Amino acid sequence: MSATSPSATSTHALYLSNWQDLVGIWKAARFTQLDQAPTAPCLRELHYLRGSLARRAVNQIVDYSGFFRDETNHFSYTHATDFDSEAWFESSSDDAGLLTTNYLNYQDQATSVRISRSFAAPPNQPFFIVRYVLTNPGAGEIEFNVLDQVHLNNLDAGKSVHAWHEPNRDAFIADMTAPGQLFVVLGALQPPDGYQAGRDSDASTQSATVSGWYSFDADGALRNNNDVTAPDVTLAFNQRARIGAGKSATLYFYIGVCETEADARAAIDAARASTGDAWLAKSAAAWNAWLANGNQGRRTQFEDDALNQMYDRALILMKNVQNPVLGTLAATTNPFAYSYKNWVRDASVAAMALDASGHFAEGEKYWRWMSGSQSSDGTWKTTYNAWDGSYVPFVEPEYDAVGAFLFGVYHHYTLTADARFLSDLWPKVKRSADWIIANIQPNGFGQADYSIWEEGDNLEHNGYTQGWFVAGLYATQAMCERLGETALTEWYAGGAASIMTAVQRSSEWSPPGLWNPQGYFNRAVNLNNTPRTLVDSSSCMPIALGVIDHESGRASSHVATVAGQLTRQNYGIARYPGDMFYYTGAWSPGGNEALGPEPSWPQMGLWIAIFDILRGQSPAALASMQWCASVWGKGYMAPGEAVSNVSMQPLVSSMCEPLTASAFVLTALVYSRQSAFSCVPPLYNAGAFKTIDIGAGAGAADDGAQWSNVPYFVADRPATSVQARAPEHSIKRVYLTNDYDNLYMRIDNVAGTLPRYQAQPAFGLQIYAQDLSVGWALSSNLGVFNQPLSRPMHFMVERRSDSETFQRWRLAGAMWITDDALRGVQAPQWNPDTGRIDAVVPIHALASMNAVFGGWADLLVVLIAQDPATNAWADVTRMLLHYRLSTHDQAWIYGNIEM
Repeated sequence: MSATSPSATSTHALYLSNWQDLVGIWKAARFTQLDQAPTAPCLRELHYLRGSLARRAVNQIVDYSGFFRDETNHFSYTHATDFDSEAWFESSSDDAGLLTTNYLNYQDQATSVRISRSFAAPPNQPFFIVRYVLTNPGAGEIEFNVLDQVHLNNLDAGKSVHAWHEPNRDAFIADMTAPGQLFVVLGALQPPDGYQAGRDSDASTQSATVSGWYSFDADGALRNNNDVTAPDVTLAFNQRARIGAGKSATLYFYIGVCETEADARAAIDAARASTGDAWLAKSAAAWNAWLANGNQGRRTQFEDDALNQMYDRALILMKNVQNPVLGTLAATTNPFAYSYKNWVRDASVAAMALDASGHFAEGEKYWRWMSGSQSSDGTWKTTYNAWDGSYVPFVEPEYDAVGAFLFGVYHHYTLTADARFLSDLWPKVKRSADWIIANIQPNGFGQADYSIWEEGDNLEHNGYTQGWFVAGLYATQAMCERLGETALTEWYAGGAASIMTAVQRSSEWSPPGLWNPQGYFNRAVNLNNTPRTLVDSSSCMPIALGVIDHESGRASSHVATVAGQLTRQNYGIARYPGDMFYYTGAWSPGGNEALGPEPSWPQMGLWIAIFDILRGQSPAALASMQWCASVWGKGYMAPGEAVSNVSMQPLVSSMCEPLTASAFVLTALVYSRQSAFSCVPPLYNAGAFKTIDIGAGAGAADDGAQWSNVPYFVADRPATSVQARAPEHSIKRVYLTNDYDNLYMRIDNVAGTLPRYQAQPAFGLQIYAQDLSVGWALSSNLGVFNQPLSRPMHFMVERRSDSETFQRWRLAGAMWITDDALRGVQAPQWNPDTGRIDAVVPIHALASMNAVFGGWADLLVVLIAQDPATNAWADVTRMLLHYRLSTHDQAWIYGNIEM
């Protein structure tokens, strides 16, 4: 299969990092069409991230640019703002991590020599390597002249910078400590033809301190000035190359930032210790090793190689965007409109993608930074400065990050089993989870906010944020279990159940929920308890997270509604009908980039692709990912937030966006069964009142309508499970309700089939229960097979597939013993062709005295299996439910629901 081609649009900005303390930003001549301050395509920013927080935000340079002259044909390419350009990260093994930038047309005309200026950041080195590749496509030799110049950014014009040439090193050192800055080095890795320490404002070609650009523009030479002290300094080298017809020439330079003069000299010596080719090879080797991550890094093997390149380059992009000291991630590589903001929500998803792909150090760095920036109440502000972590005011409140933090911390822990990490962050996890619980509203929802779209005119209970609250509380419950805080598990389960119940409640009820009887989840419920019925694609996120079961009728109906109303250009998904952002919206970051309403947001389409993967429609997901490839930037760079449905090009004002890149990484990993982007809680709260008619053989009948509105609870996500359990003995979901006489339970297994009566291998259903009365029955933490139970249990009922008996068990001392067989009810039935089991359990069988309605007890549902070789029985899968024995007038507690 040939690789899907990307769009023709290049990103206008990219970050470059040495993984330790040096980060730069390359930019095109303009950030966006609204940019009124064009520059050369160049390295526009250079930040050193050690020392005081204030210093980390300081950009040490105005620009670091290349300028050119064709001396053979007497043509100058010195007004570099007139260059078109393109840029991307490479991912092939020979040049992995290389930031390739190509100069294209100059003043709308092709250049006589093809010019590439690429950047490598050797990890943990205090400099970047710069490579020019000059290719002569013509029939005759060309002498080409290159000026490599940096303009230093002195923040205090009242103080001077001292810069000097180190003649034996072919390098400059600039001492910027007088204005409170650092040392900048610029060097050549081959003997240059000229050098110049100049004053940027000095335009006289007769002056010794003329800025290098002026003399180069005039006659192609530099004045070889060794030393300058001035407020505004430029440093430059020039190099001539004779390039034969059809040949190429390669030149190498380097630039770096150091804290002391001694460090600067050491950096120069280190750079000169290897050739330019060797440095690029070392950098590529480091990137290859990082992508593999000691065999922990997860890679993709798509037949369409475009998707493999997108995956690797998305990870390279995120690694470069991440602040290597703090762990923050700028929301976009283009700072024109969104500046250098770390959106806490966006960066959380990026950290999840880094963790899911096996890059745990990067994930941990972000989670620890986020933990350290938590507000005292357990929440976060919307944005922080990516350079120094300081608070940056923006639309507030946005609370989706609270749930994302909880989910992300648990996700990291499950992948690493890092007990110290969990212990260190647990106090902050608990604070955030407690905040969600403390702020559950009378309507059952978590706190209202402005959520993902930040439309600051309407606080609302947005489905996107509510989904993250539930996912976060599920994750917190799982962490409670790992830490032995089982009482807290029940506590947080109550919060998740409250929000899920509100989400699943009909929008026509009072108070309204999110479910619209027309067949989709509304965008939100307003603060005044009125439904906001807008069809909004962000409400698909709870399905991708597993909060809404992908197999439910509601999930299918919702996604169908979203796709039906918001699909653009076959695979693009708009945010919502009438969306004018990026078109005529007042806050559009690049003006009218989309050329029409309702641009497509690839992130939204990718969450639907995860739904397709989970429901077994991988071809649909693959087609969606390939569509993404076709609208990704040149070189398969991730787009910004959106794509024009008119031009089918990415919108550059927010390009490249790590969040969109992360959505692709997560989708690719779910597609390849390397990640499950979800968290199943260790315990659900449940409670419903309904009688189910289960007659003889009813388990084999098609009586699903009886269960259609009964809450059910998901035990596993088999489409992404990496566990090797027997699917016949793996619980997929459990439905549960009661009336005044019985509990009614339905269990669906993963396989969709079960052995027939007395067929081998035999299986069984066990239901352990705490006492449903206030009696004093004995309890045990061990089950009938002497296996540890999740909670101490008082009773158990059981039916095995090789017996007709519905057996009750109780404790005698510390031992489980069989009691009388249950009579007067139908024994649990199962359908071998569907893998479904129906059970009616008399309430009195699980109570030592009169049952207490409205009271709570833990139920443990277990599928057991017999080993044919030994005839030994063992439990295989379990689900723990904290169940309220409900009365007819109590509101139901929801997990999921069919329709």
